[in-house]
Amino acid sequence: MASQHATPFTNMRFRVEIDGMEETRAVEVILPHAHREIGPGGRRQATQFDTLTLRRGLTRSGEWYDWWSEVQATARGAERAVRVVLLDERGTDAISWTLRGALPIGYAVSSLNALGHEPVVESLELRVNGFEASFGKAPKKGRKRA
Repeated sequence: MASQHATPFTNMRFRVEIDGMEETRAVEVILPHAHREIGPGGRRQATQFDTLTLRRGLTRSGEWYDWWSEVQATARGAERAVRVVLLDERGTDAISWTLRGALPIGYAVSSLNALGHEPVVESLELRVNGFEASFGKAPKKGRKRA
């Protein structure tokens, strides 16, 4: 019998929380990869992160567009925290990723097609300054962050 910790999760049960937004209803999340930049002498200079991409069916809610538009209109960005929570088979929080300093750098809407019957999809691409993973428990103090 497989241990509860050895059973892999499915990728379809999750929720996304964005500071200051009611509900995101995201249908797809592409988490960023972290990679370390190595400087002269083999010293680590900085950690850079790929972008976080969120997708959802387009509704009358303009929250994602408004956030992106606000950042485009001002020199200072409205950074927010984004939390992605993976749920287990019972719908309980299992693993979460908290992405710090998220700032929209791209916004797109899928193509429209009068012959199709697909949902219109809204995409938001976010730059992040870092992330922290929590595997079913609160992170320990002093733990290194990615």
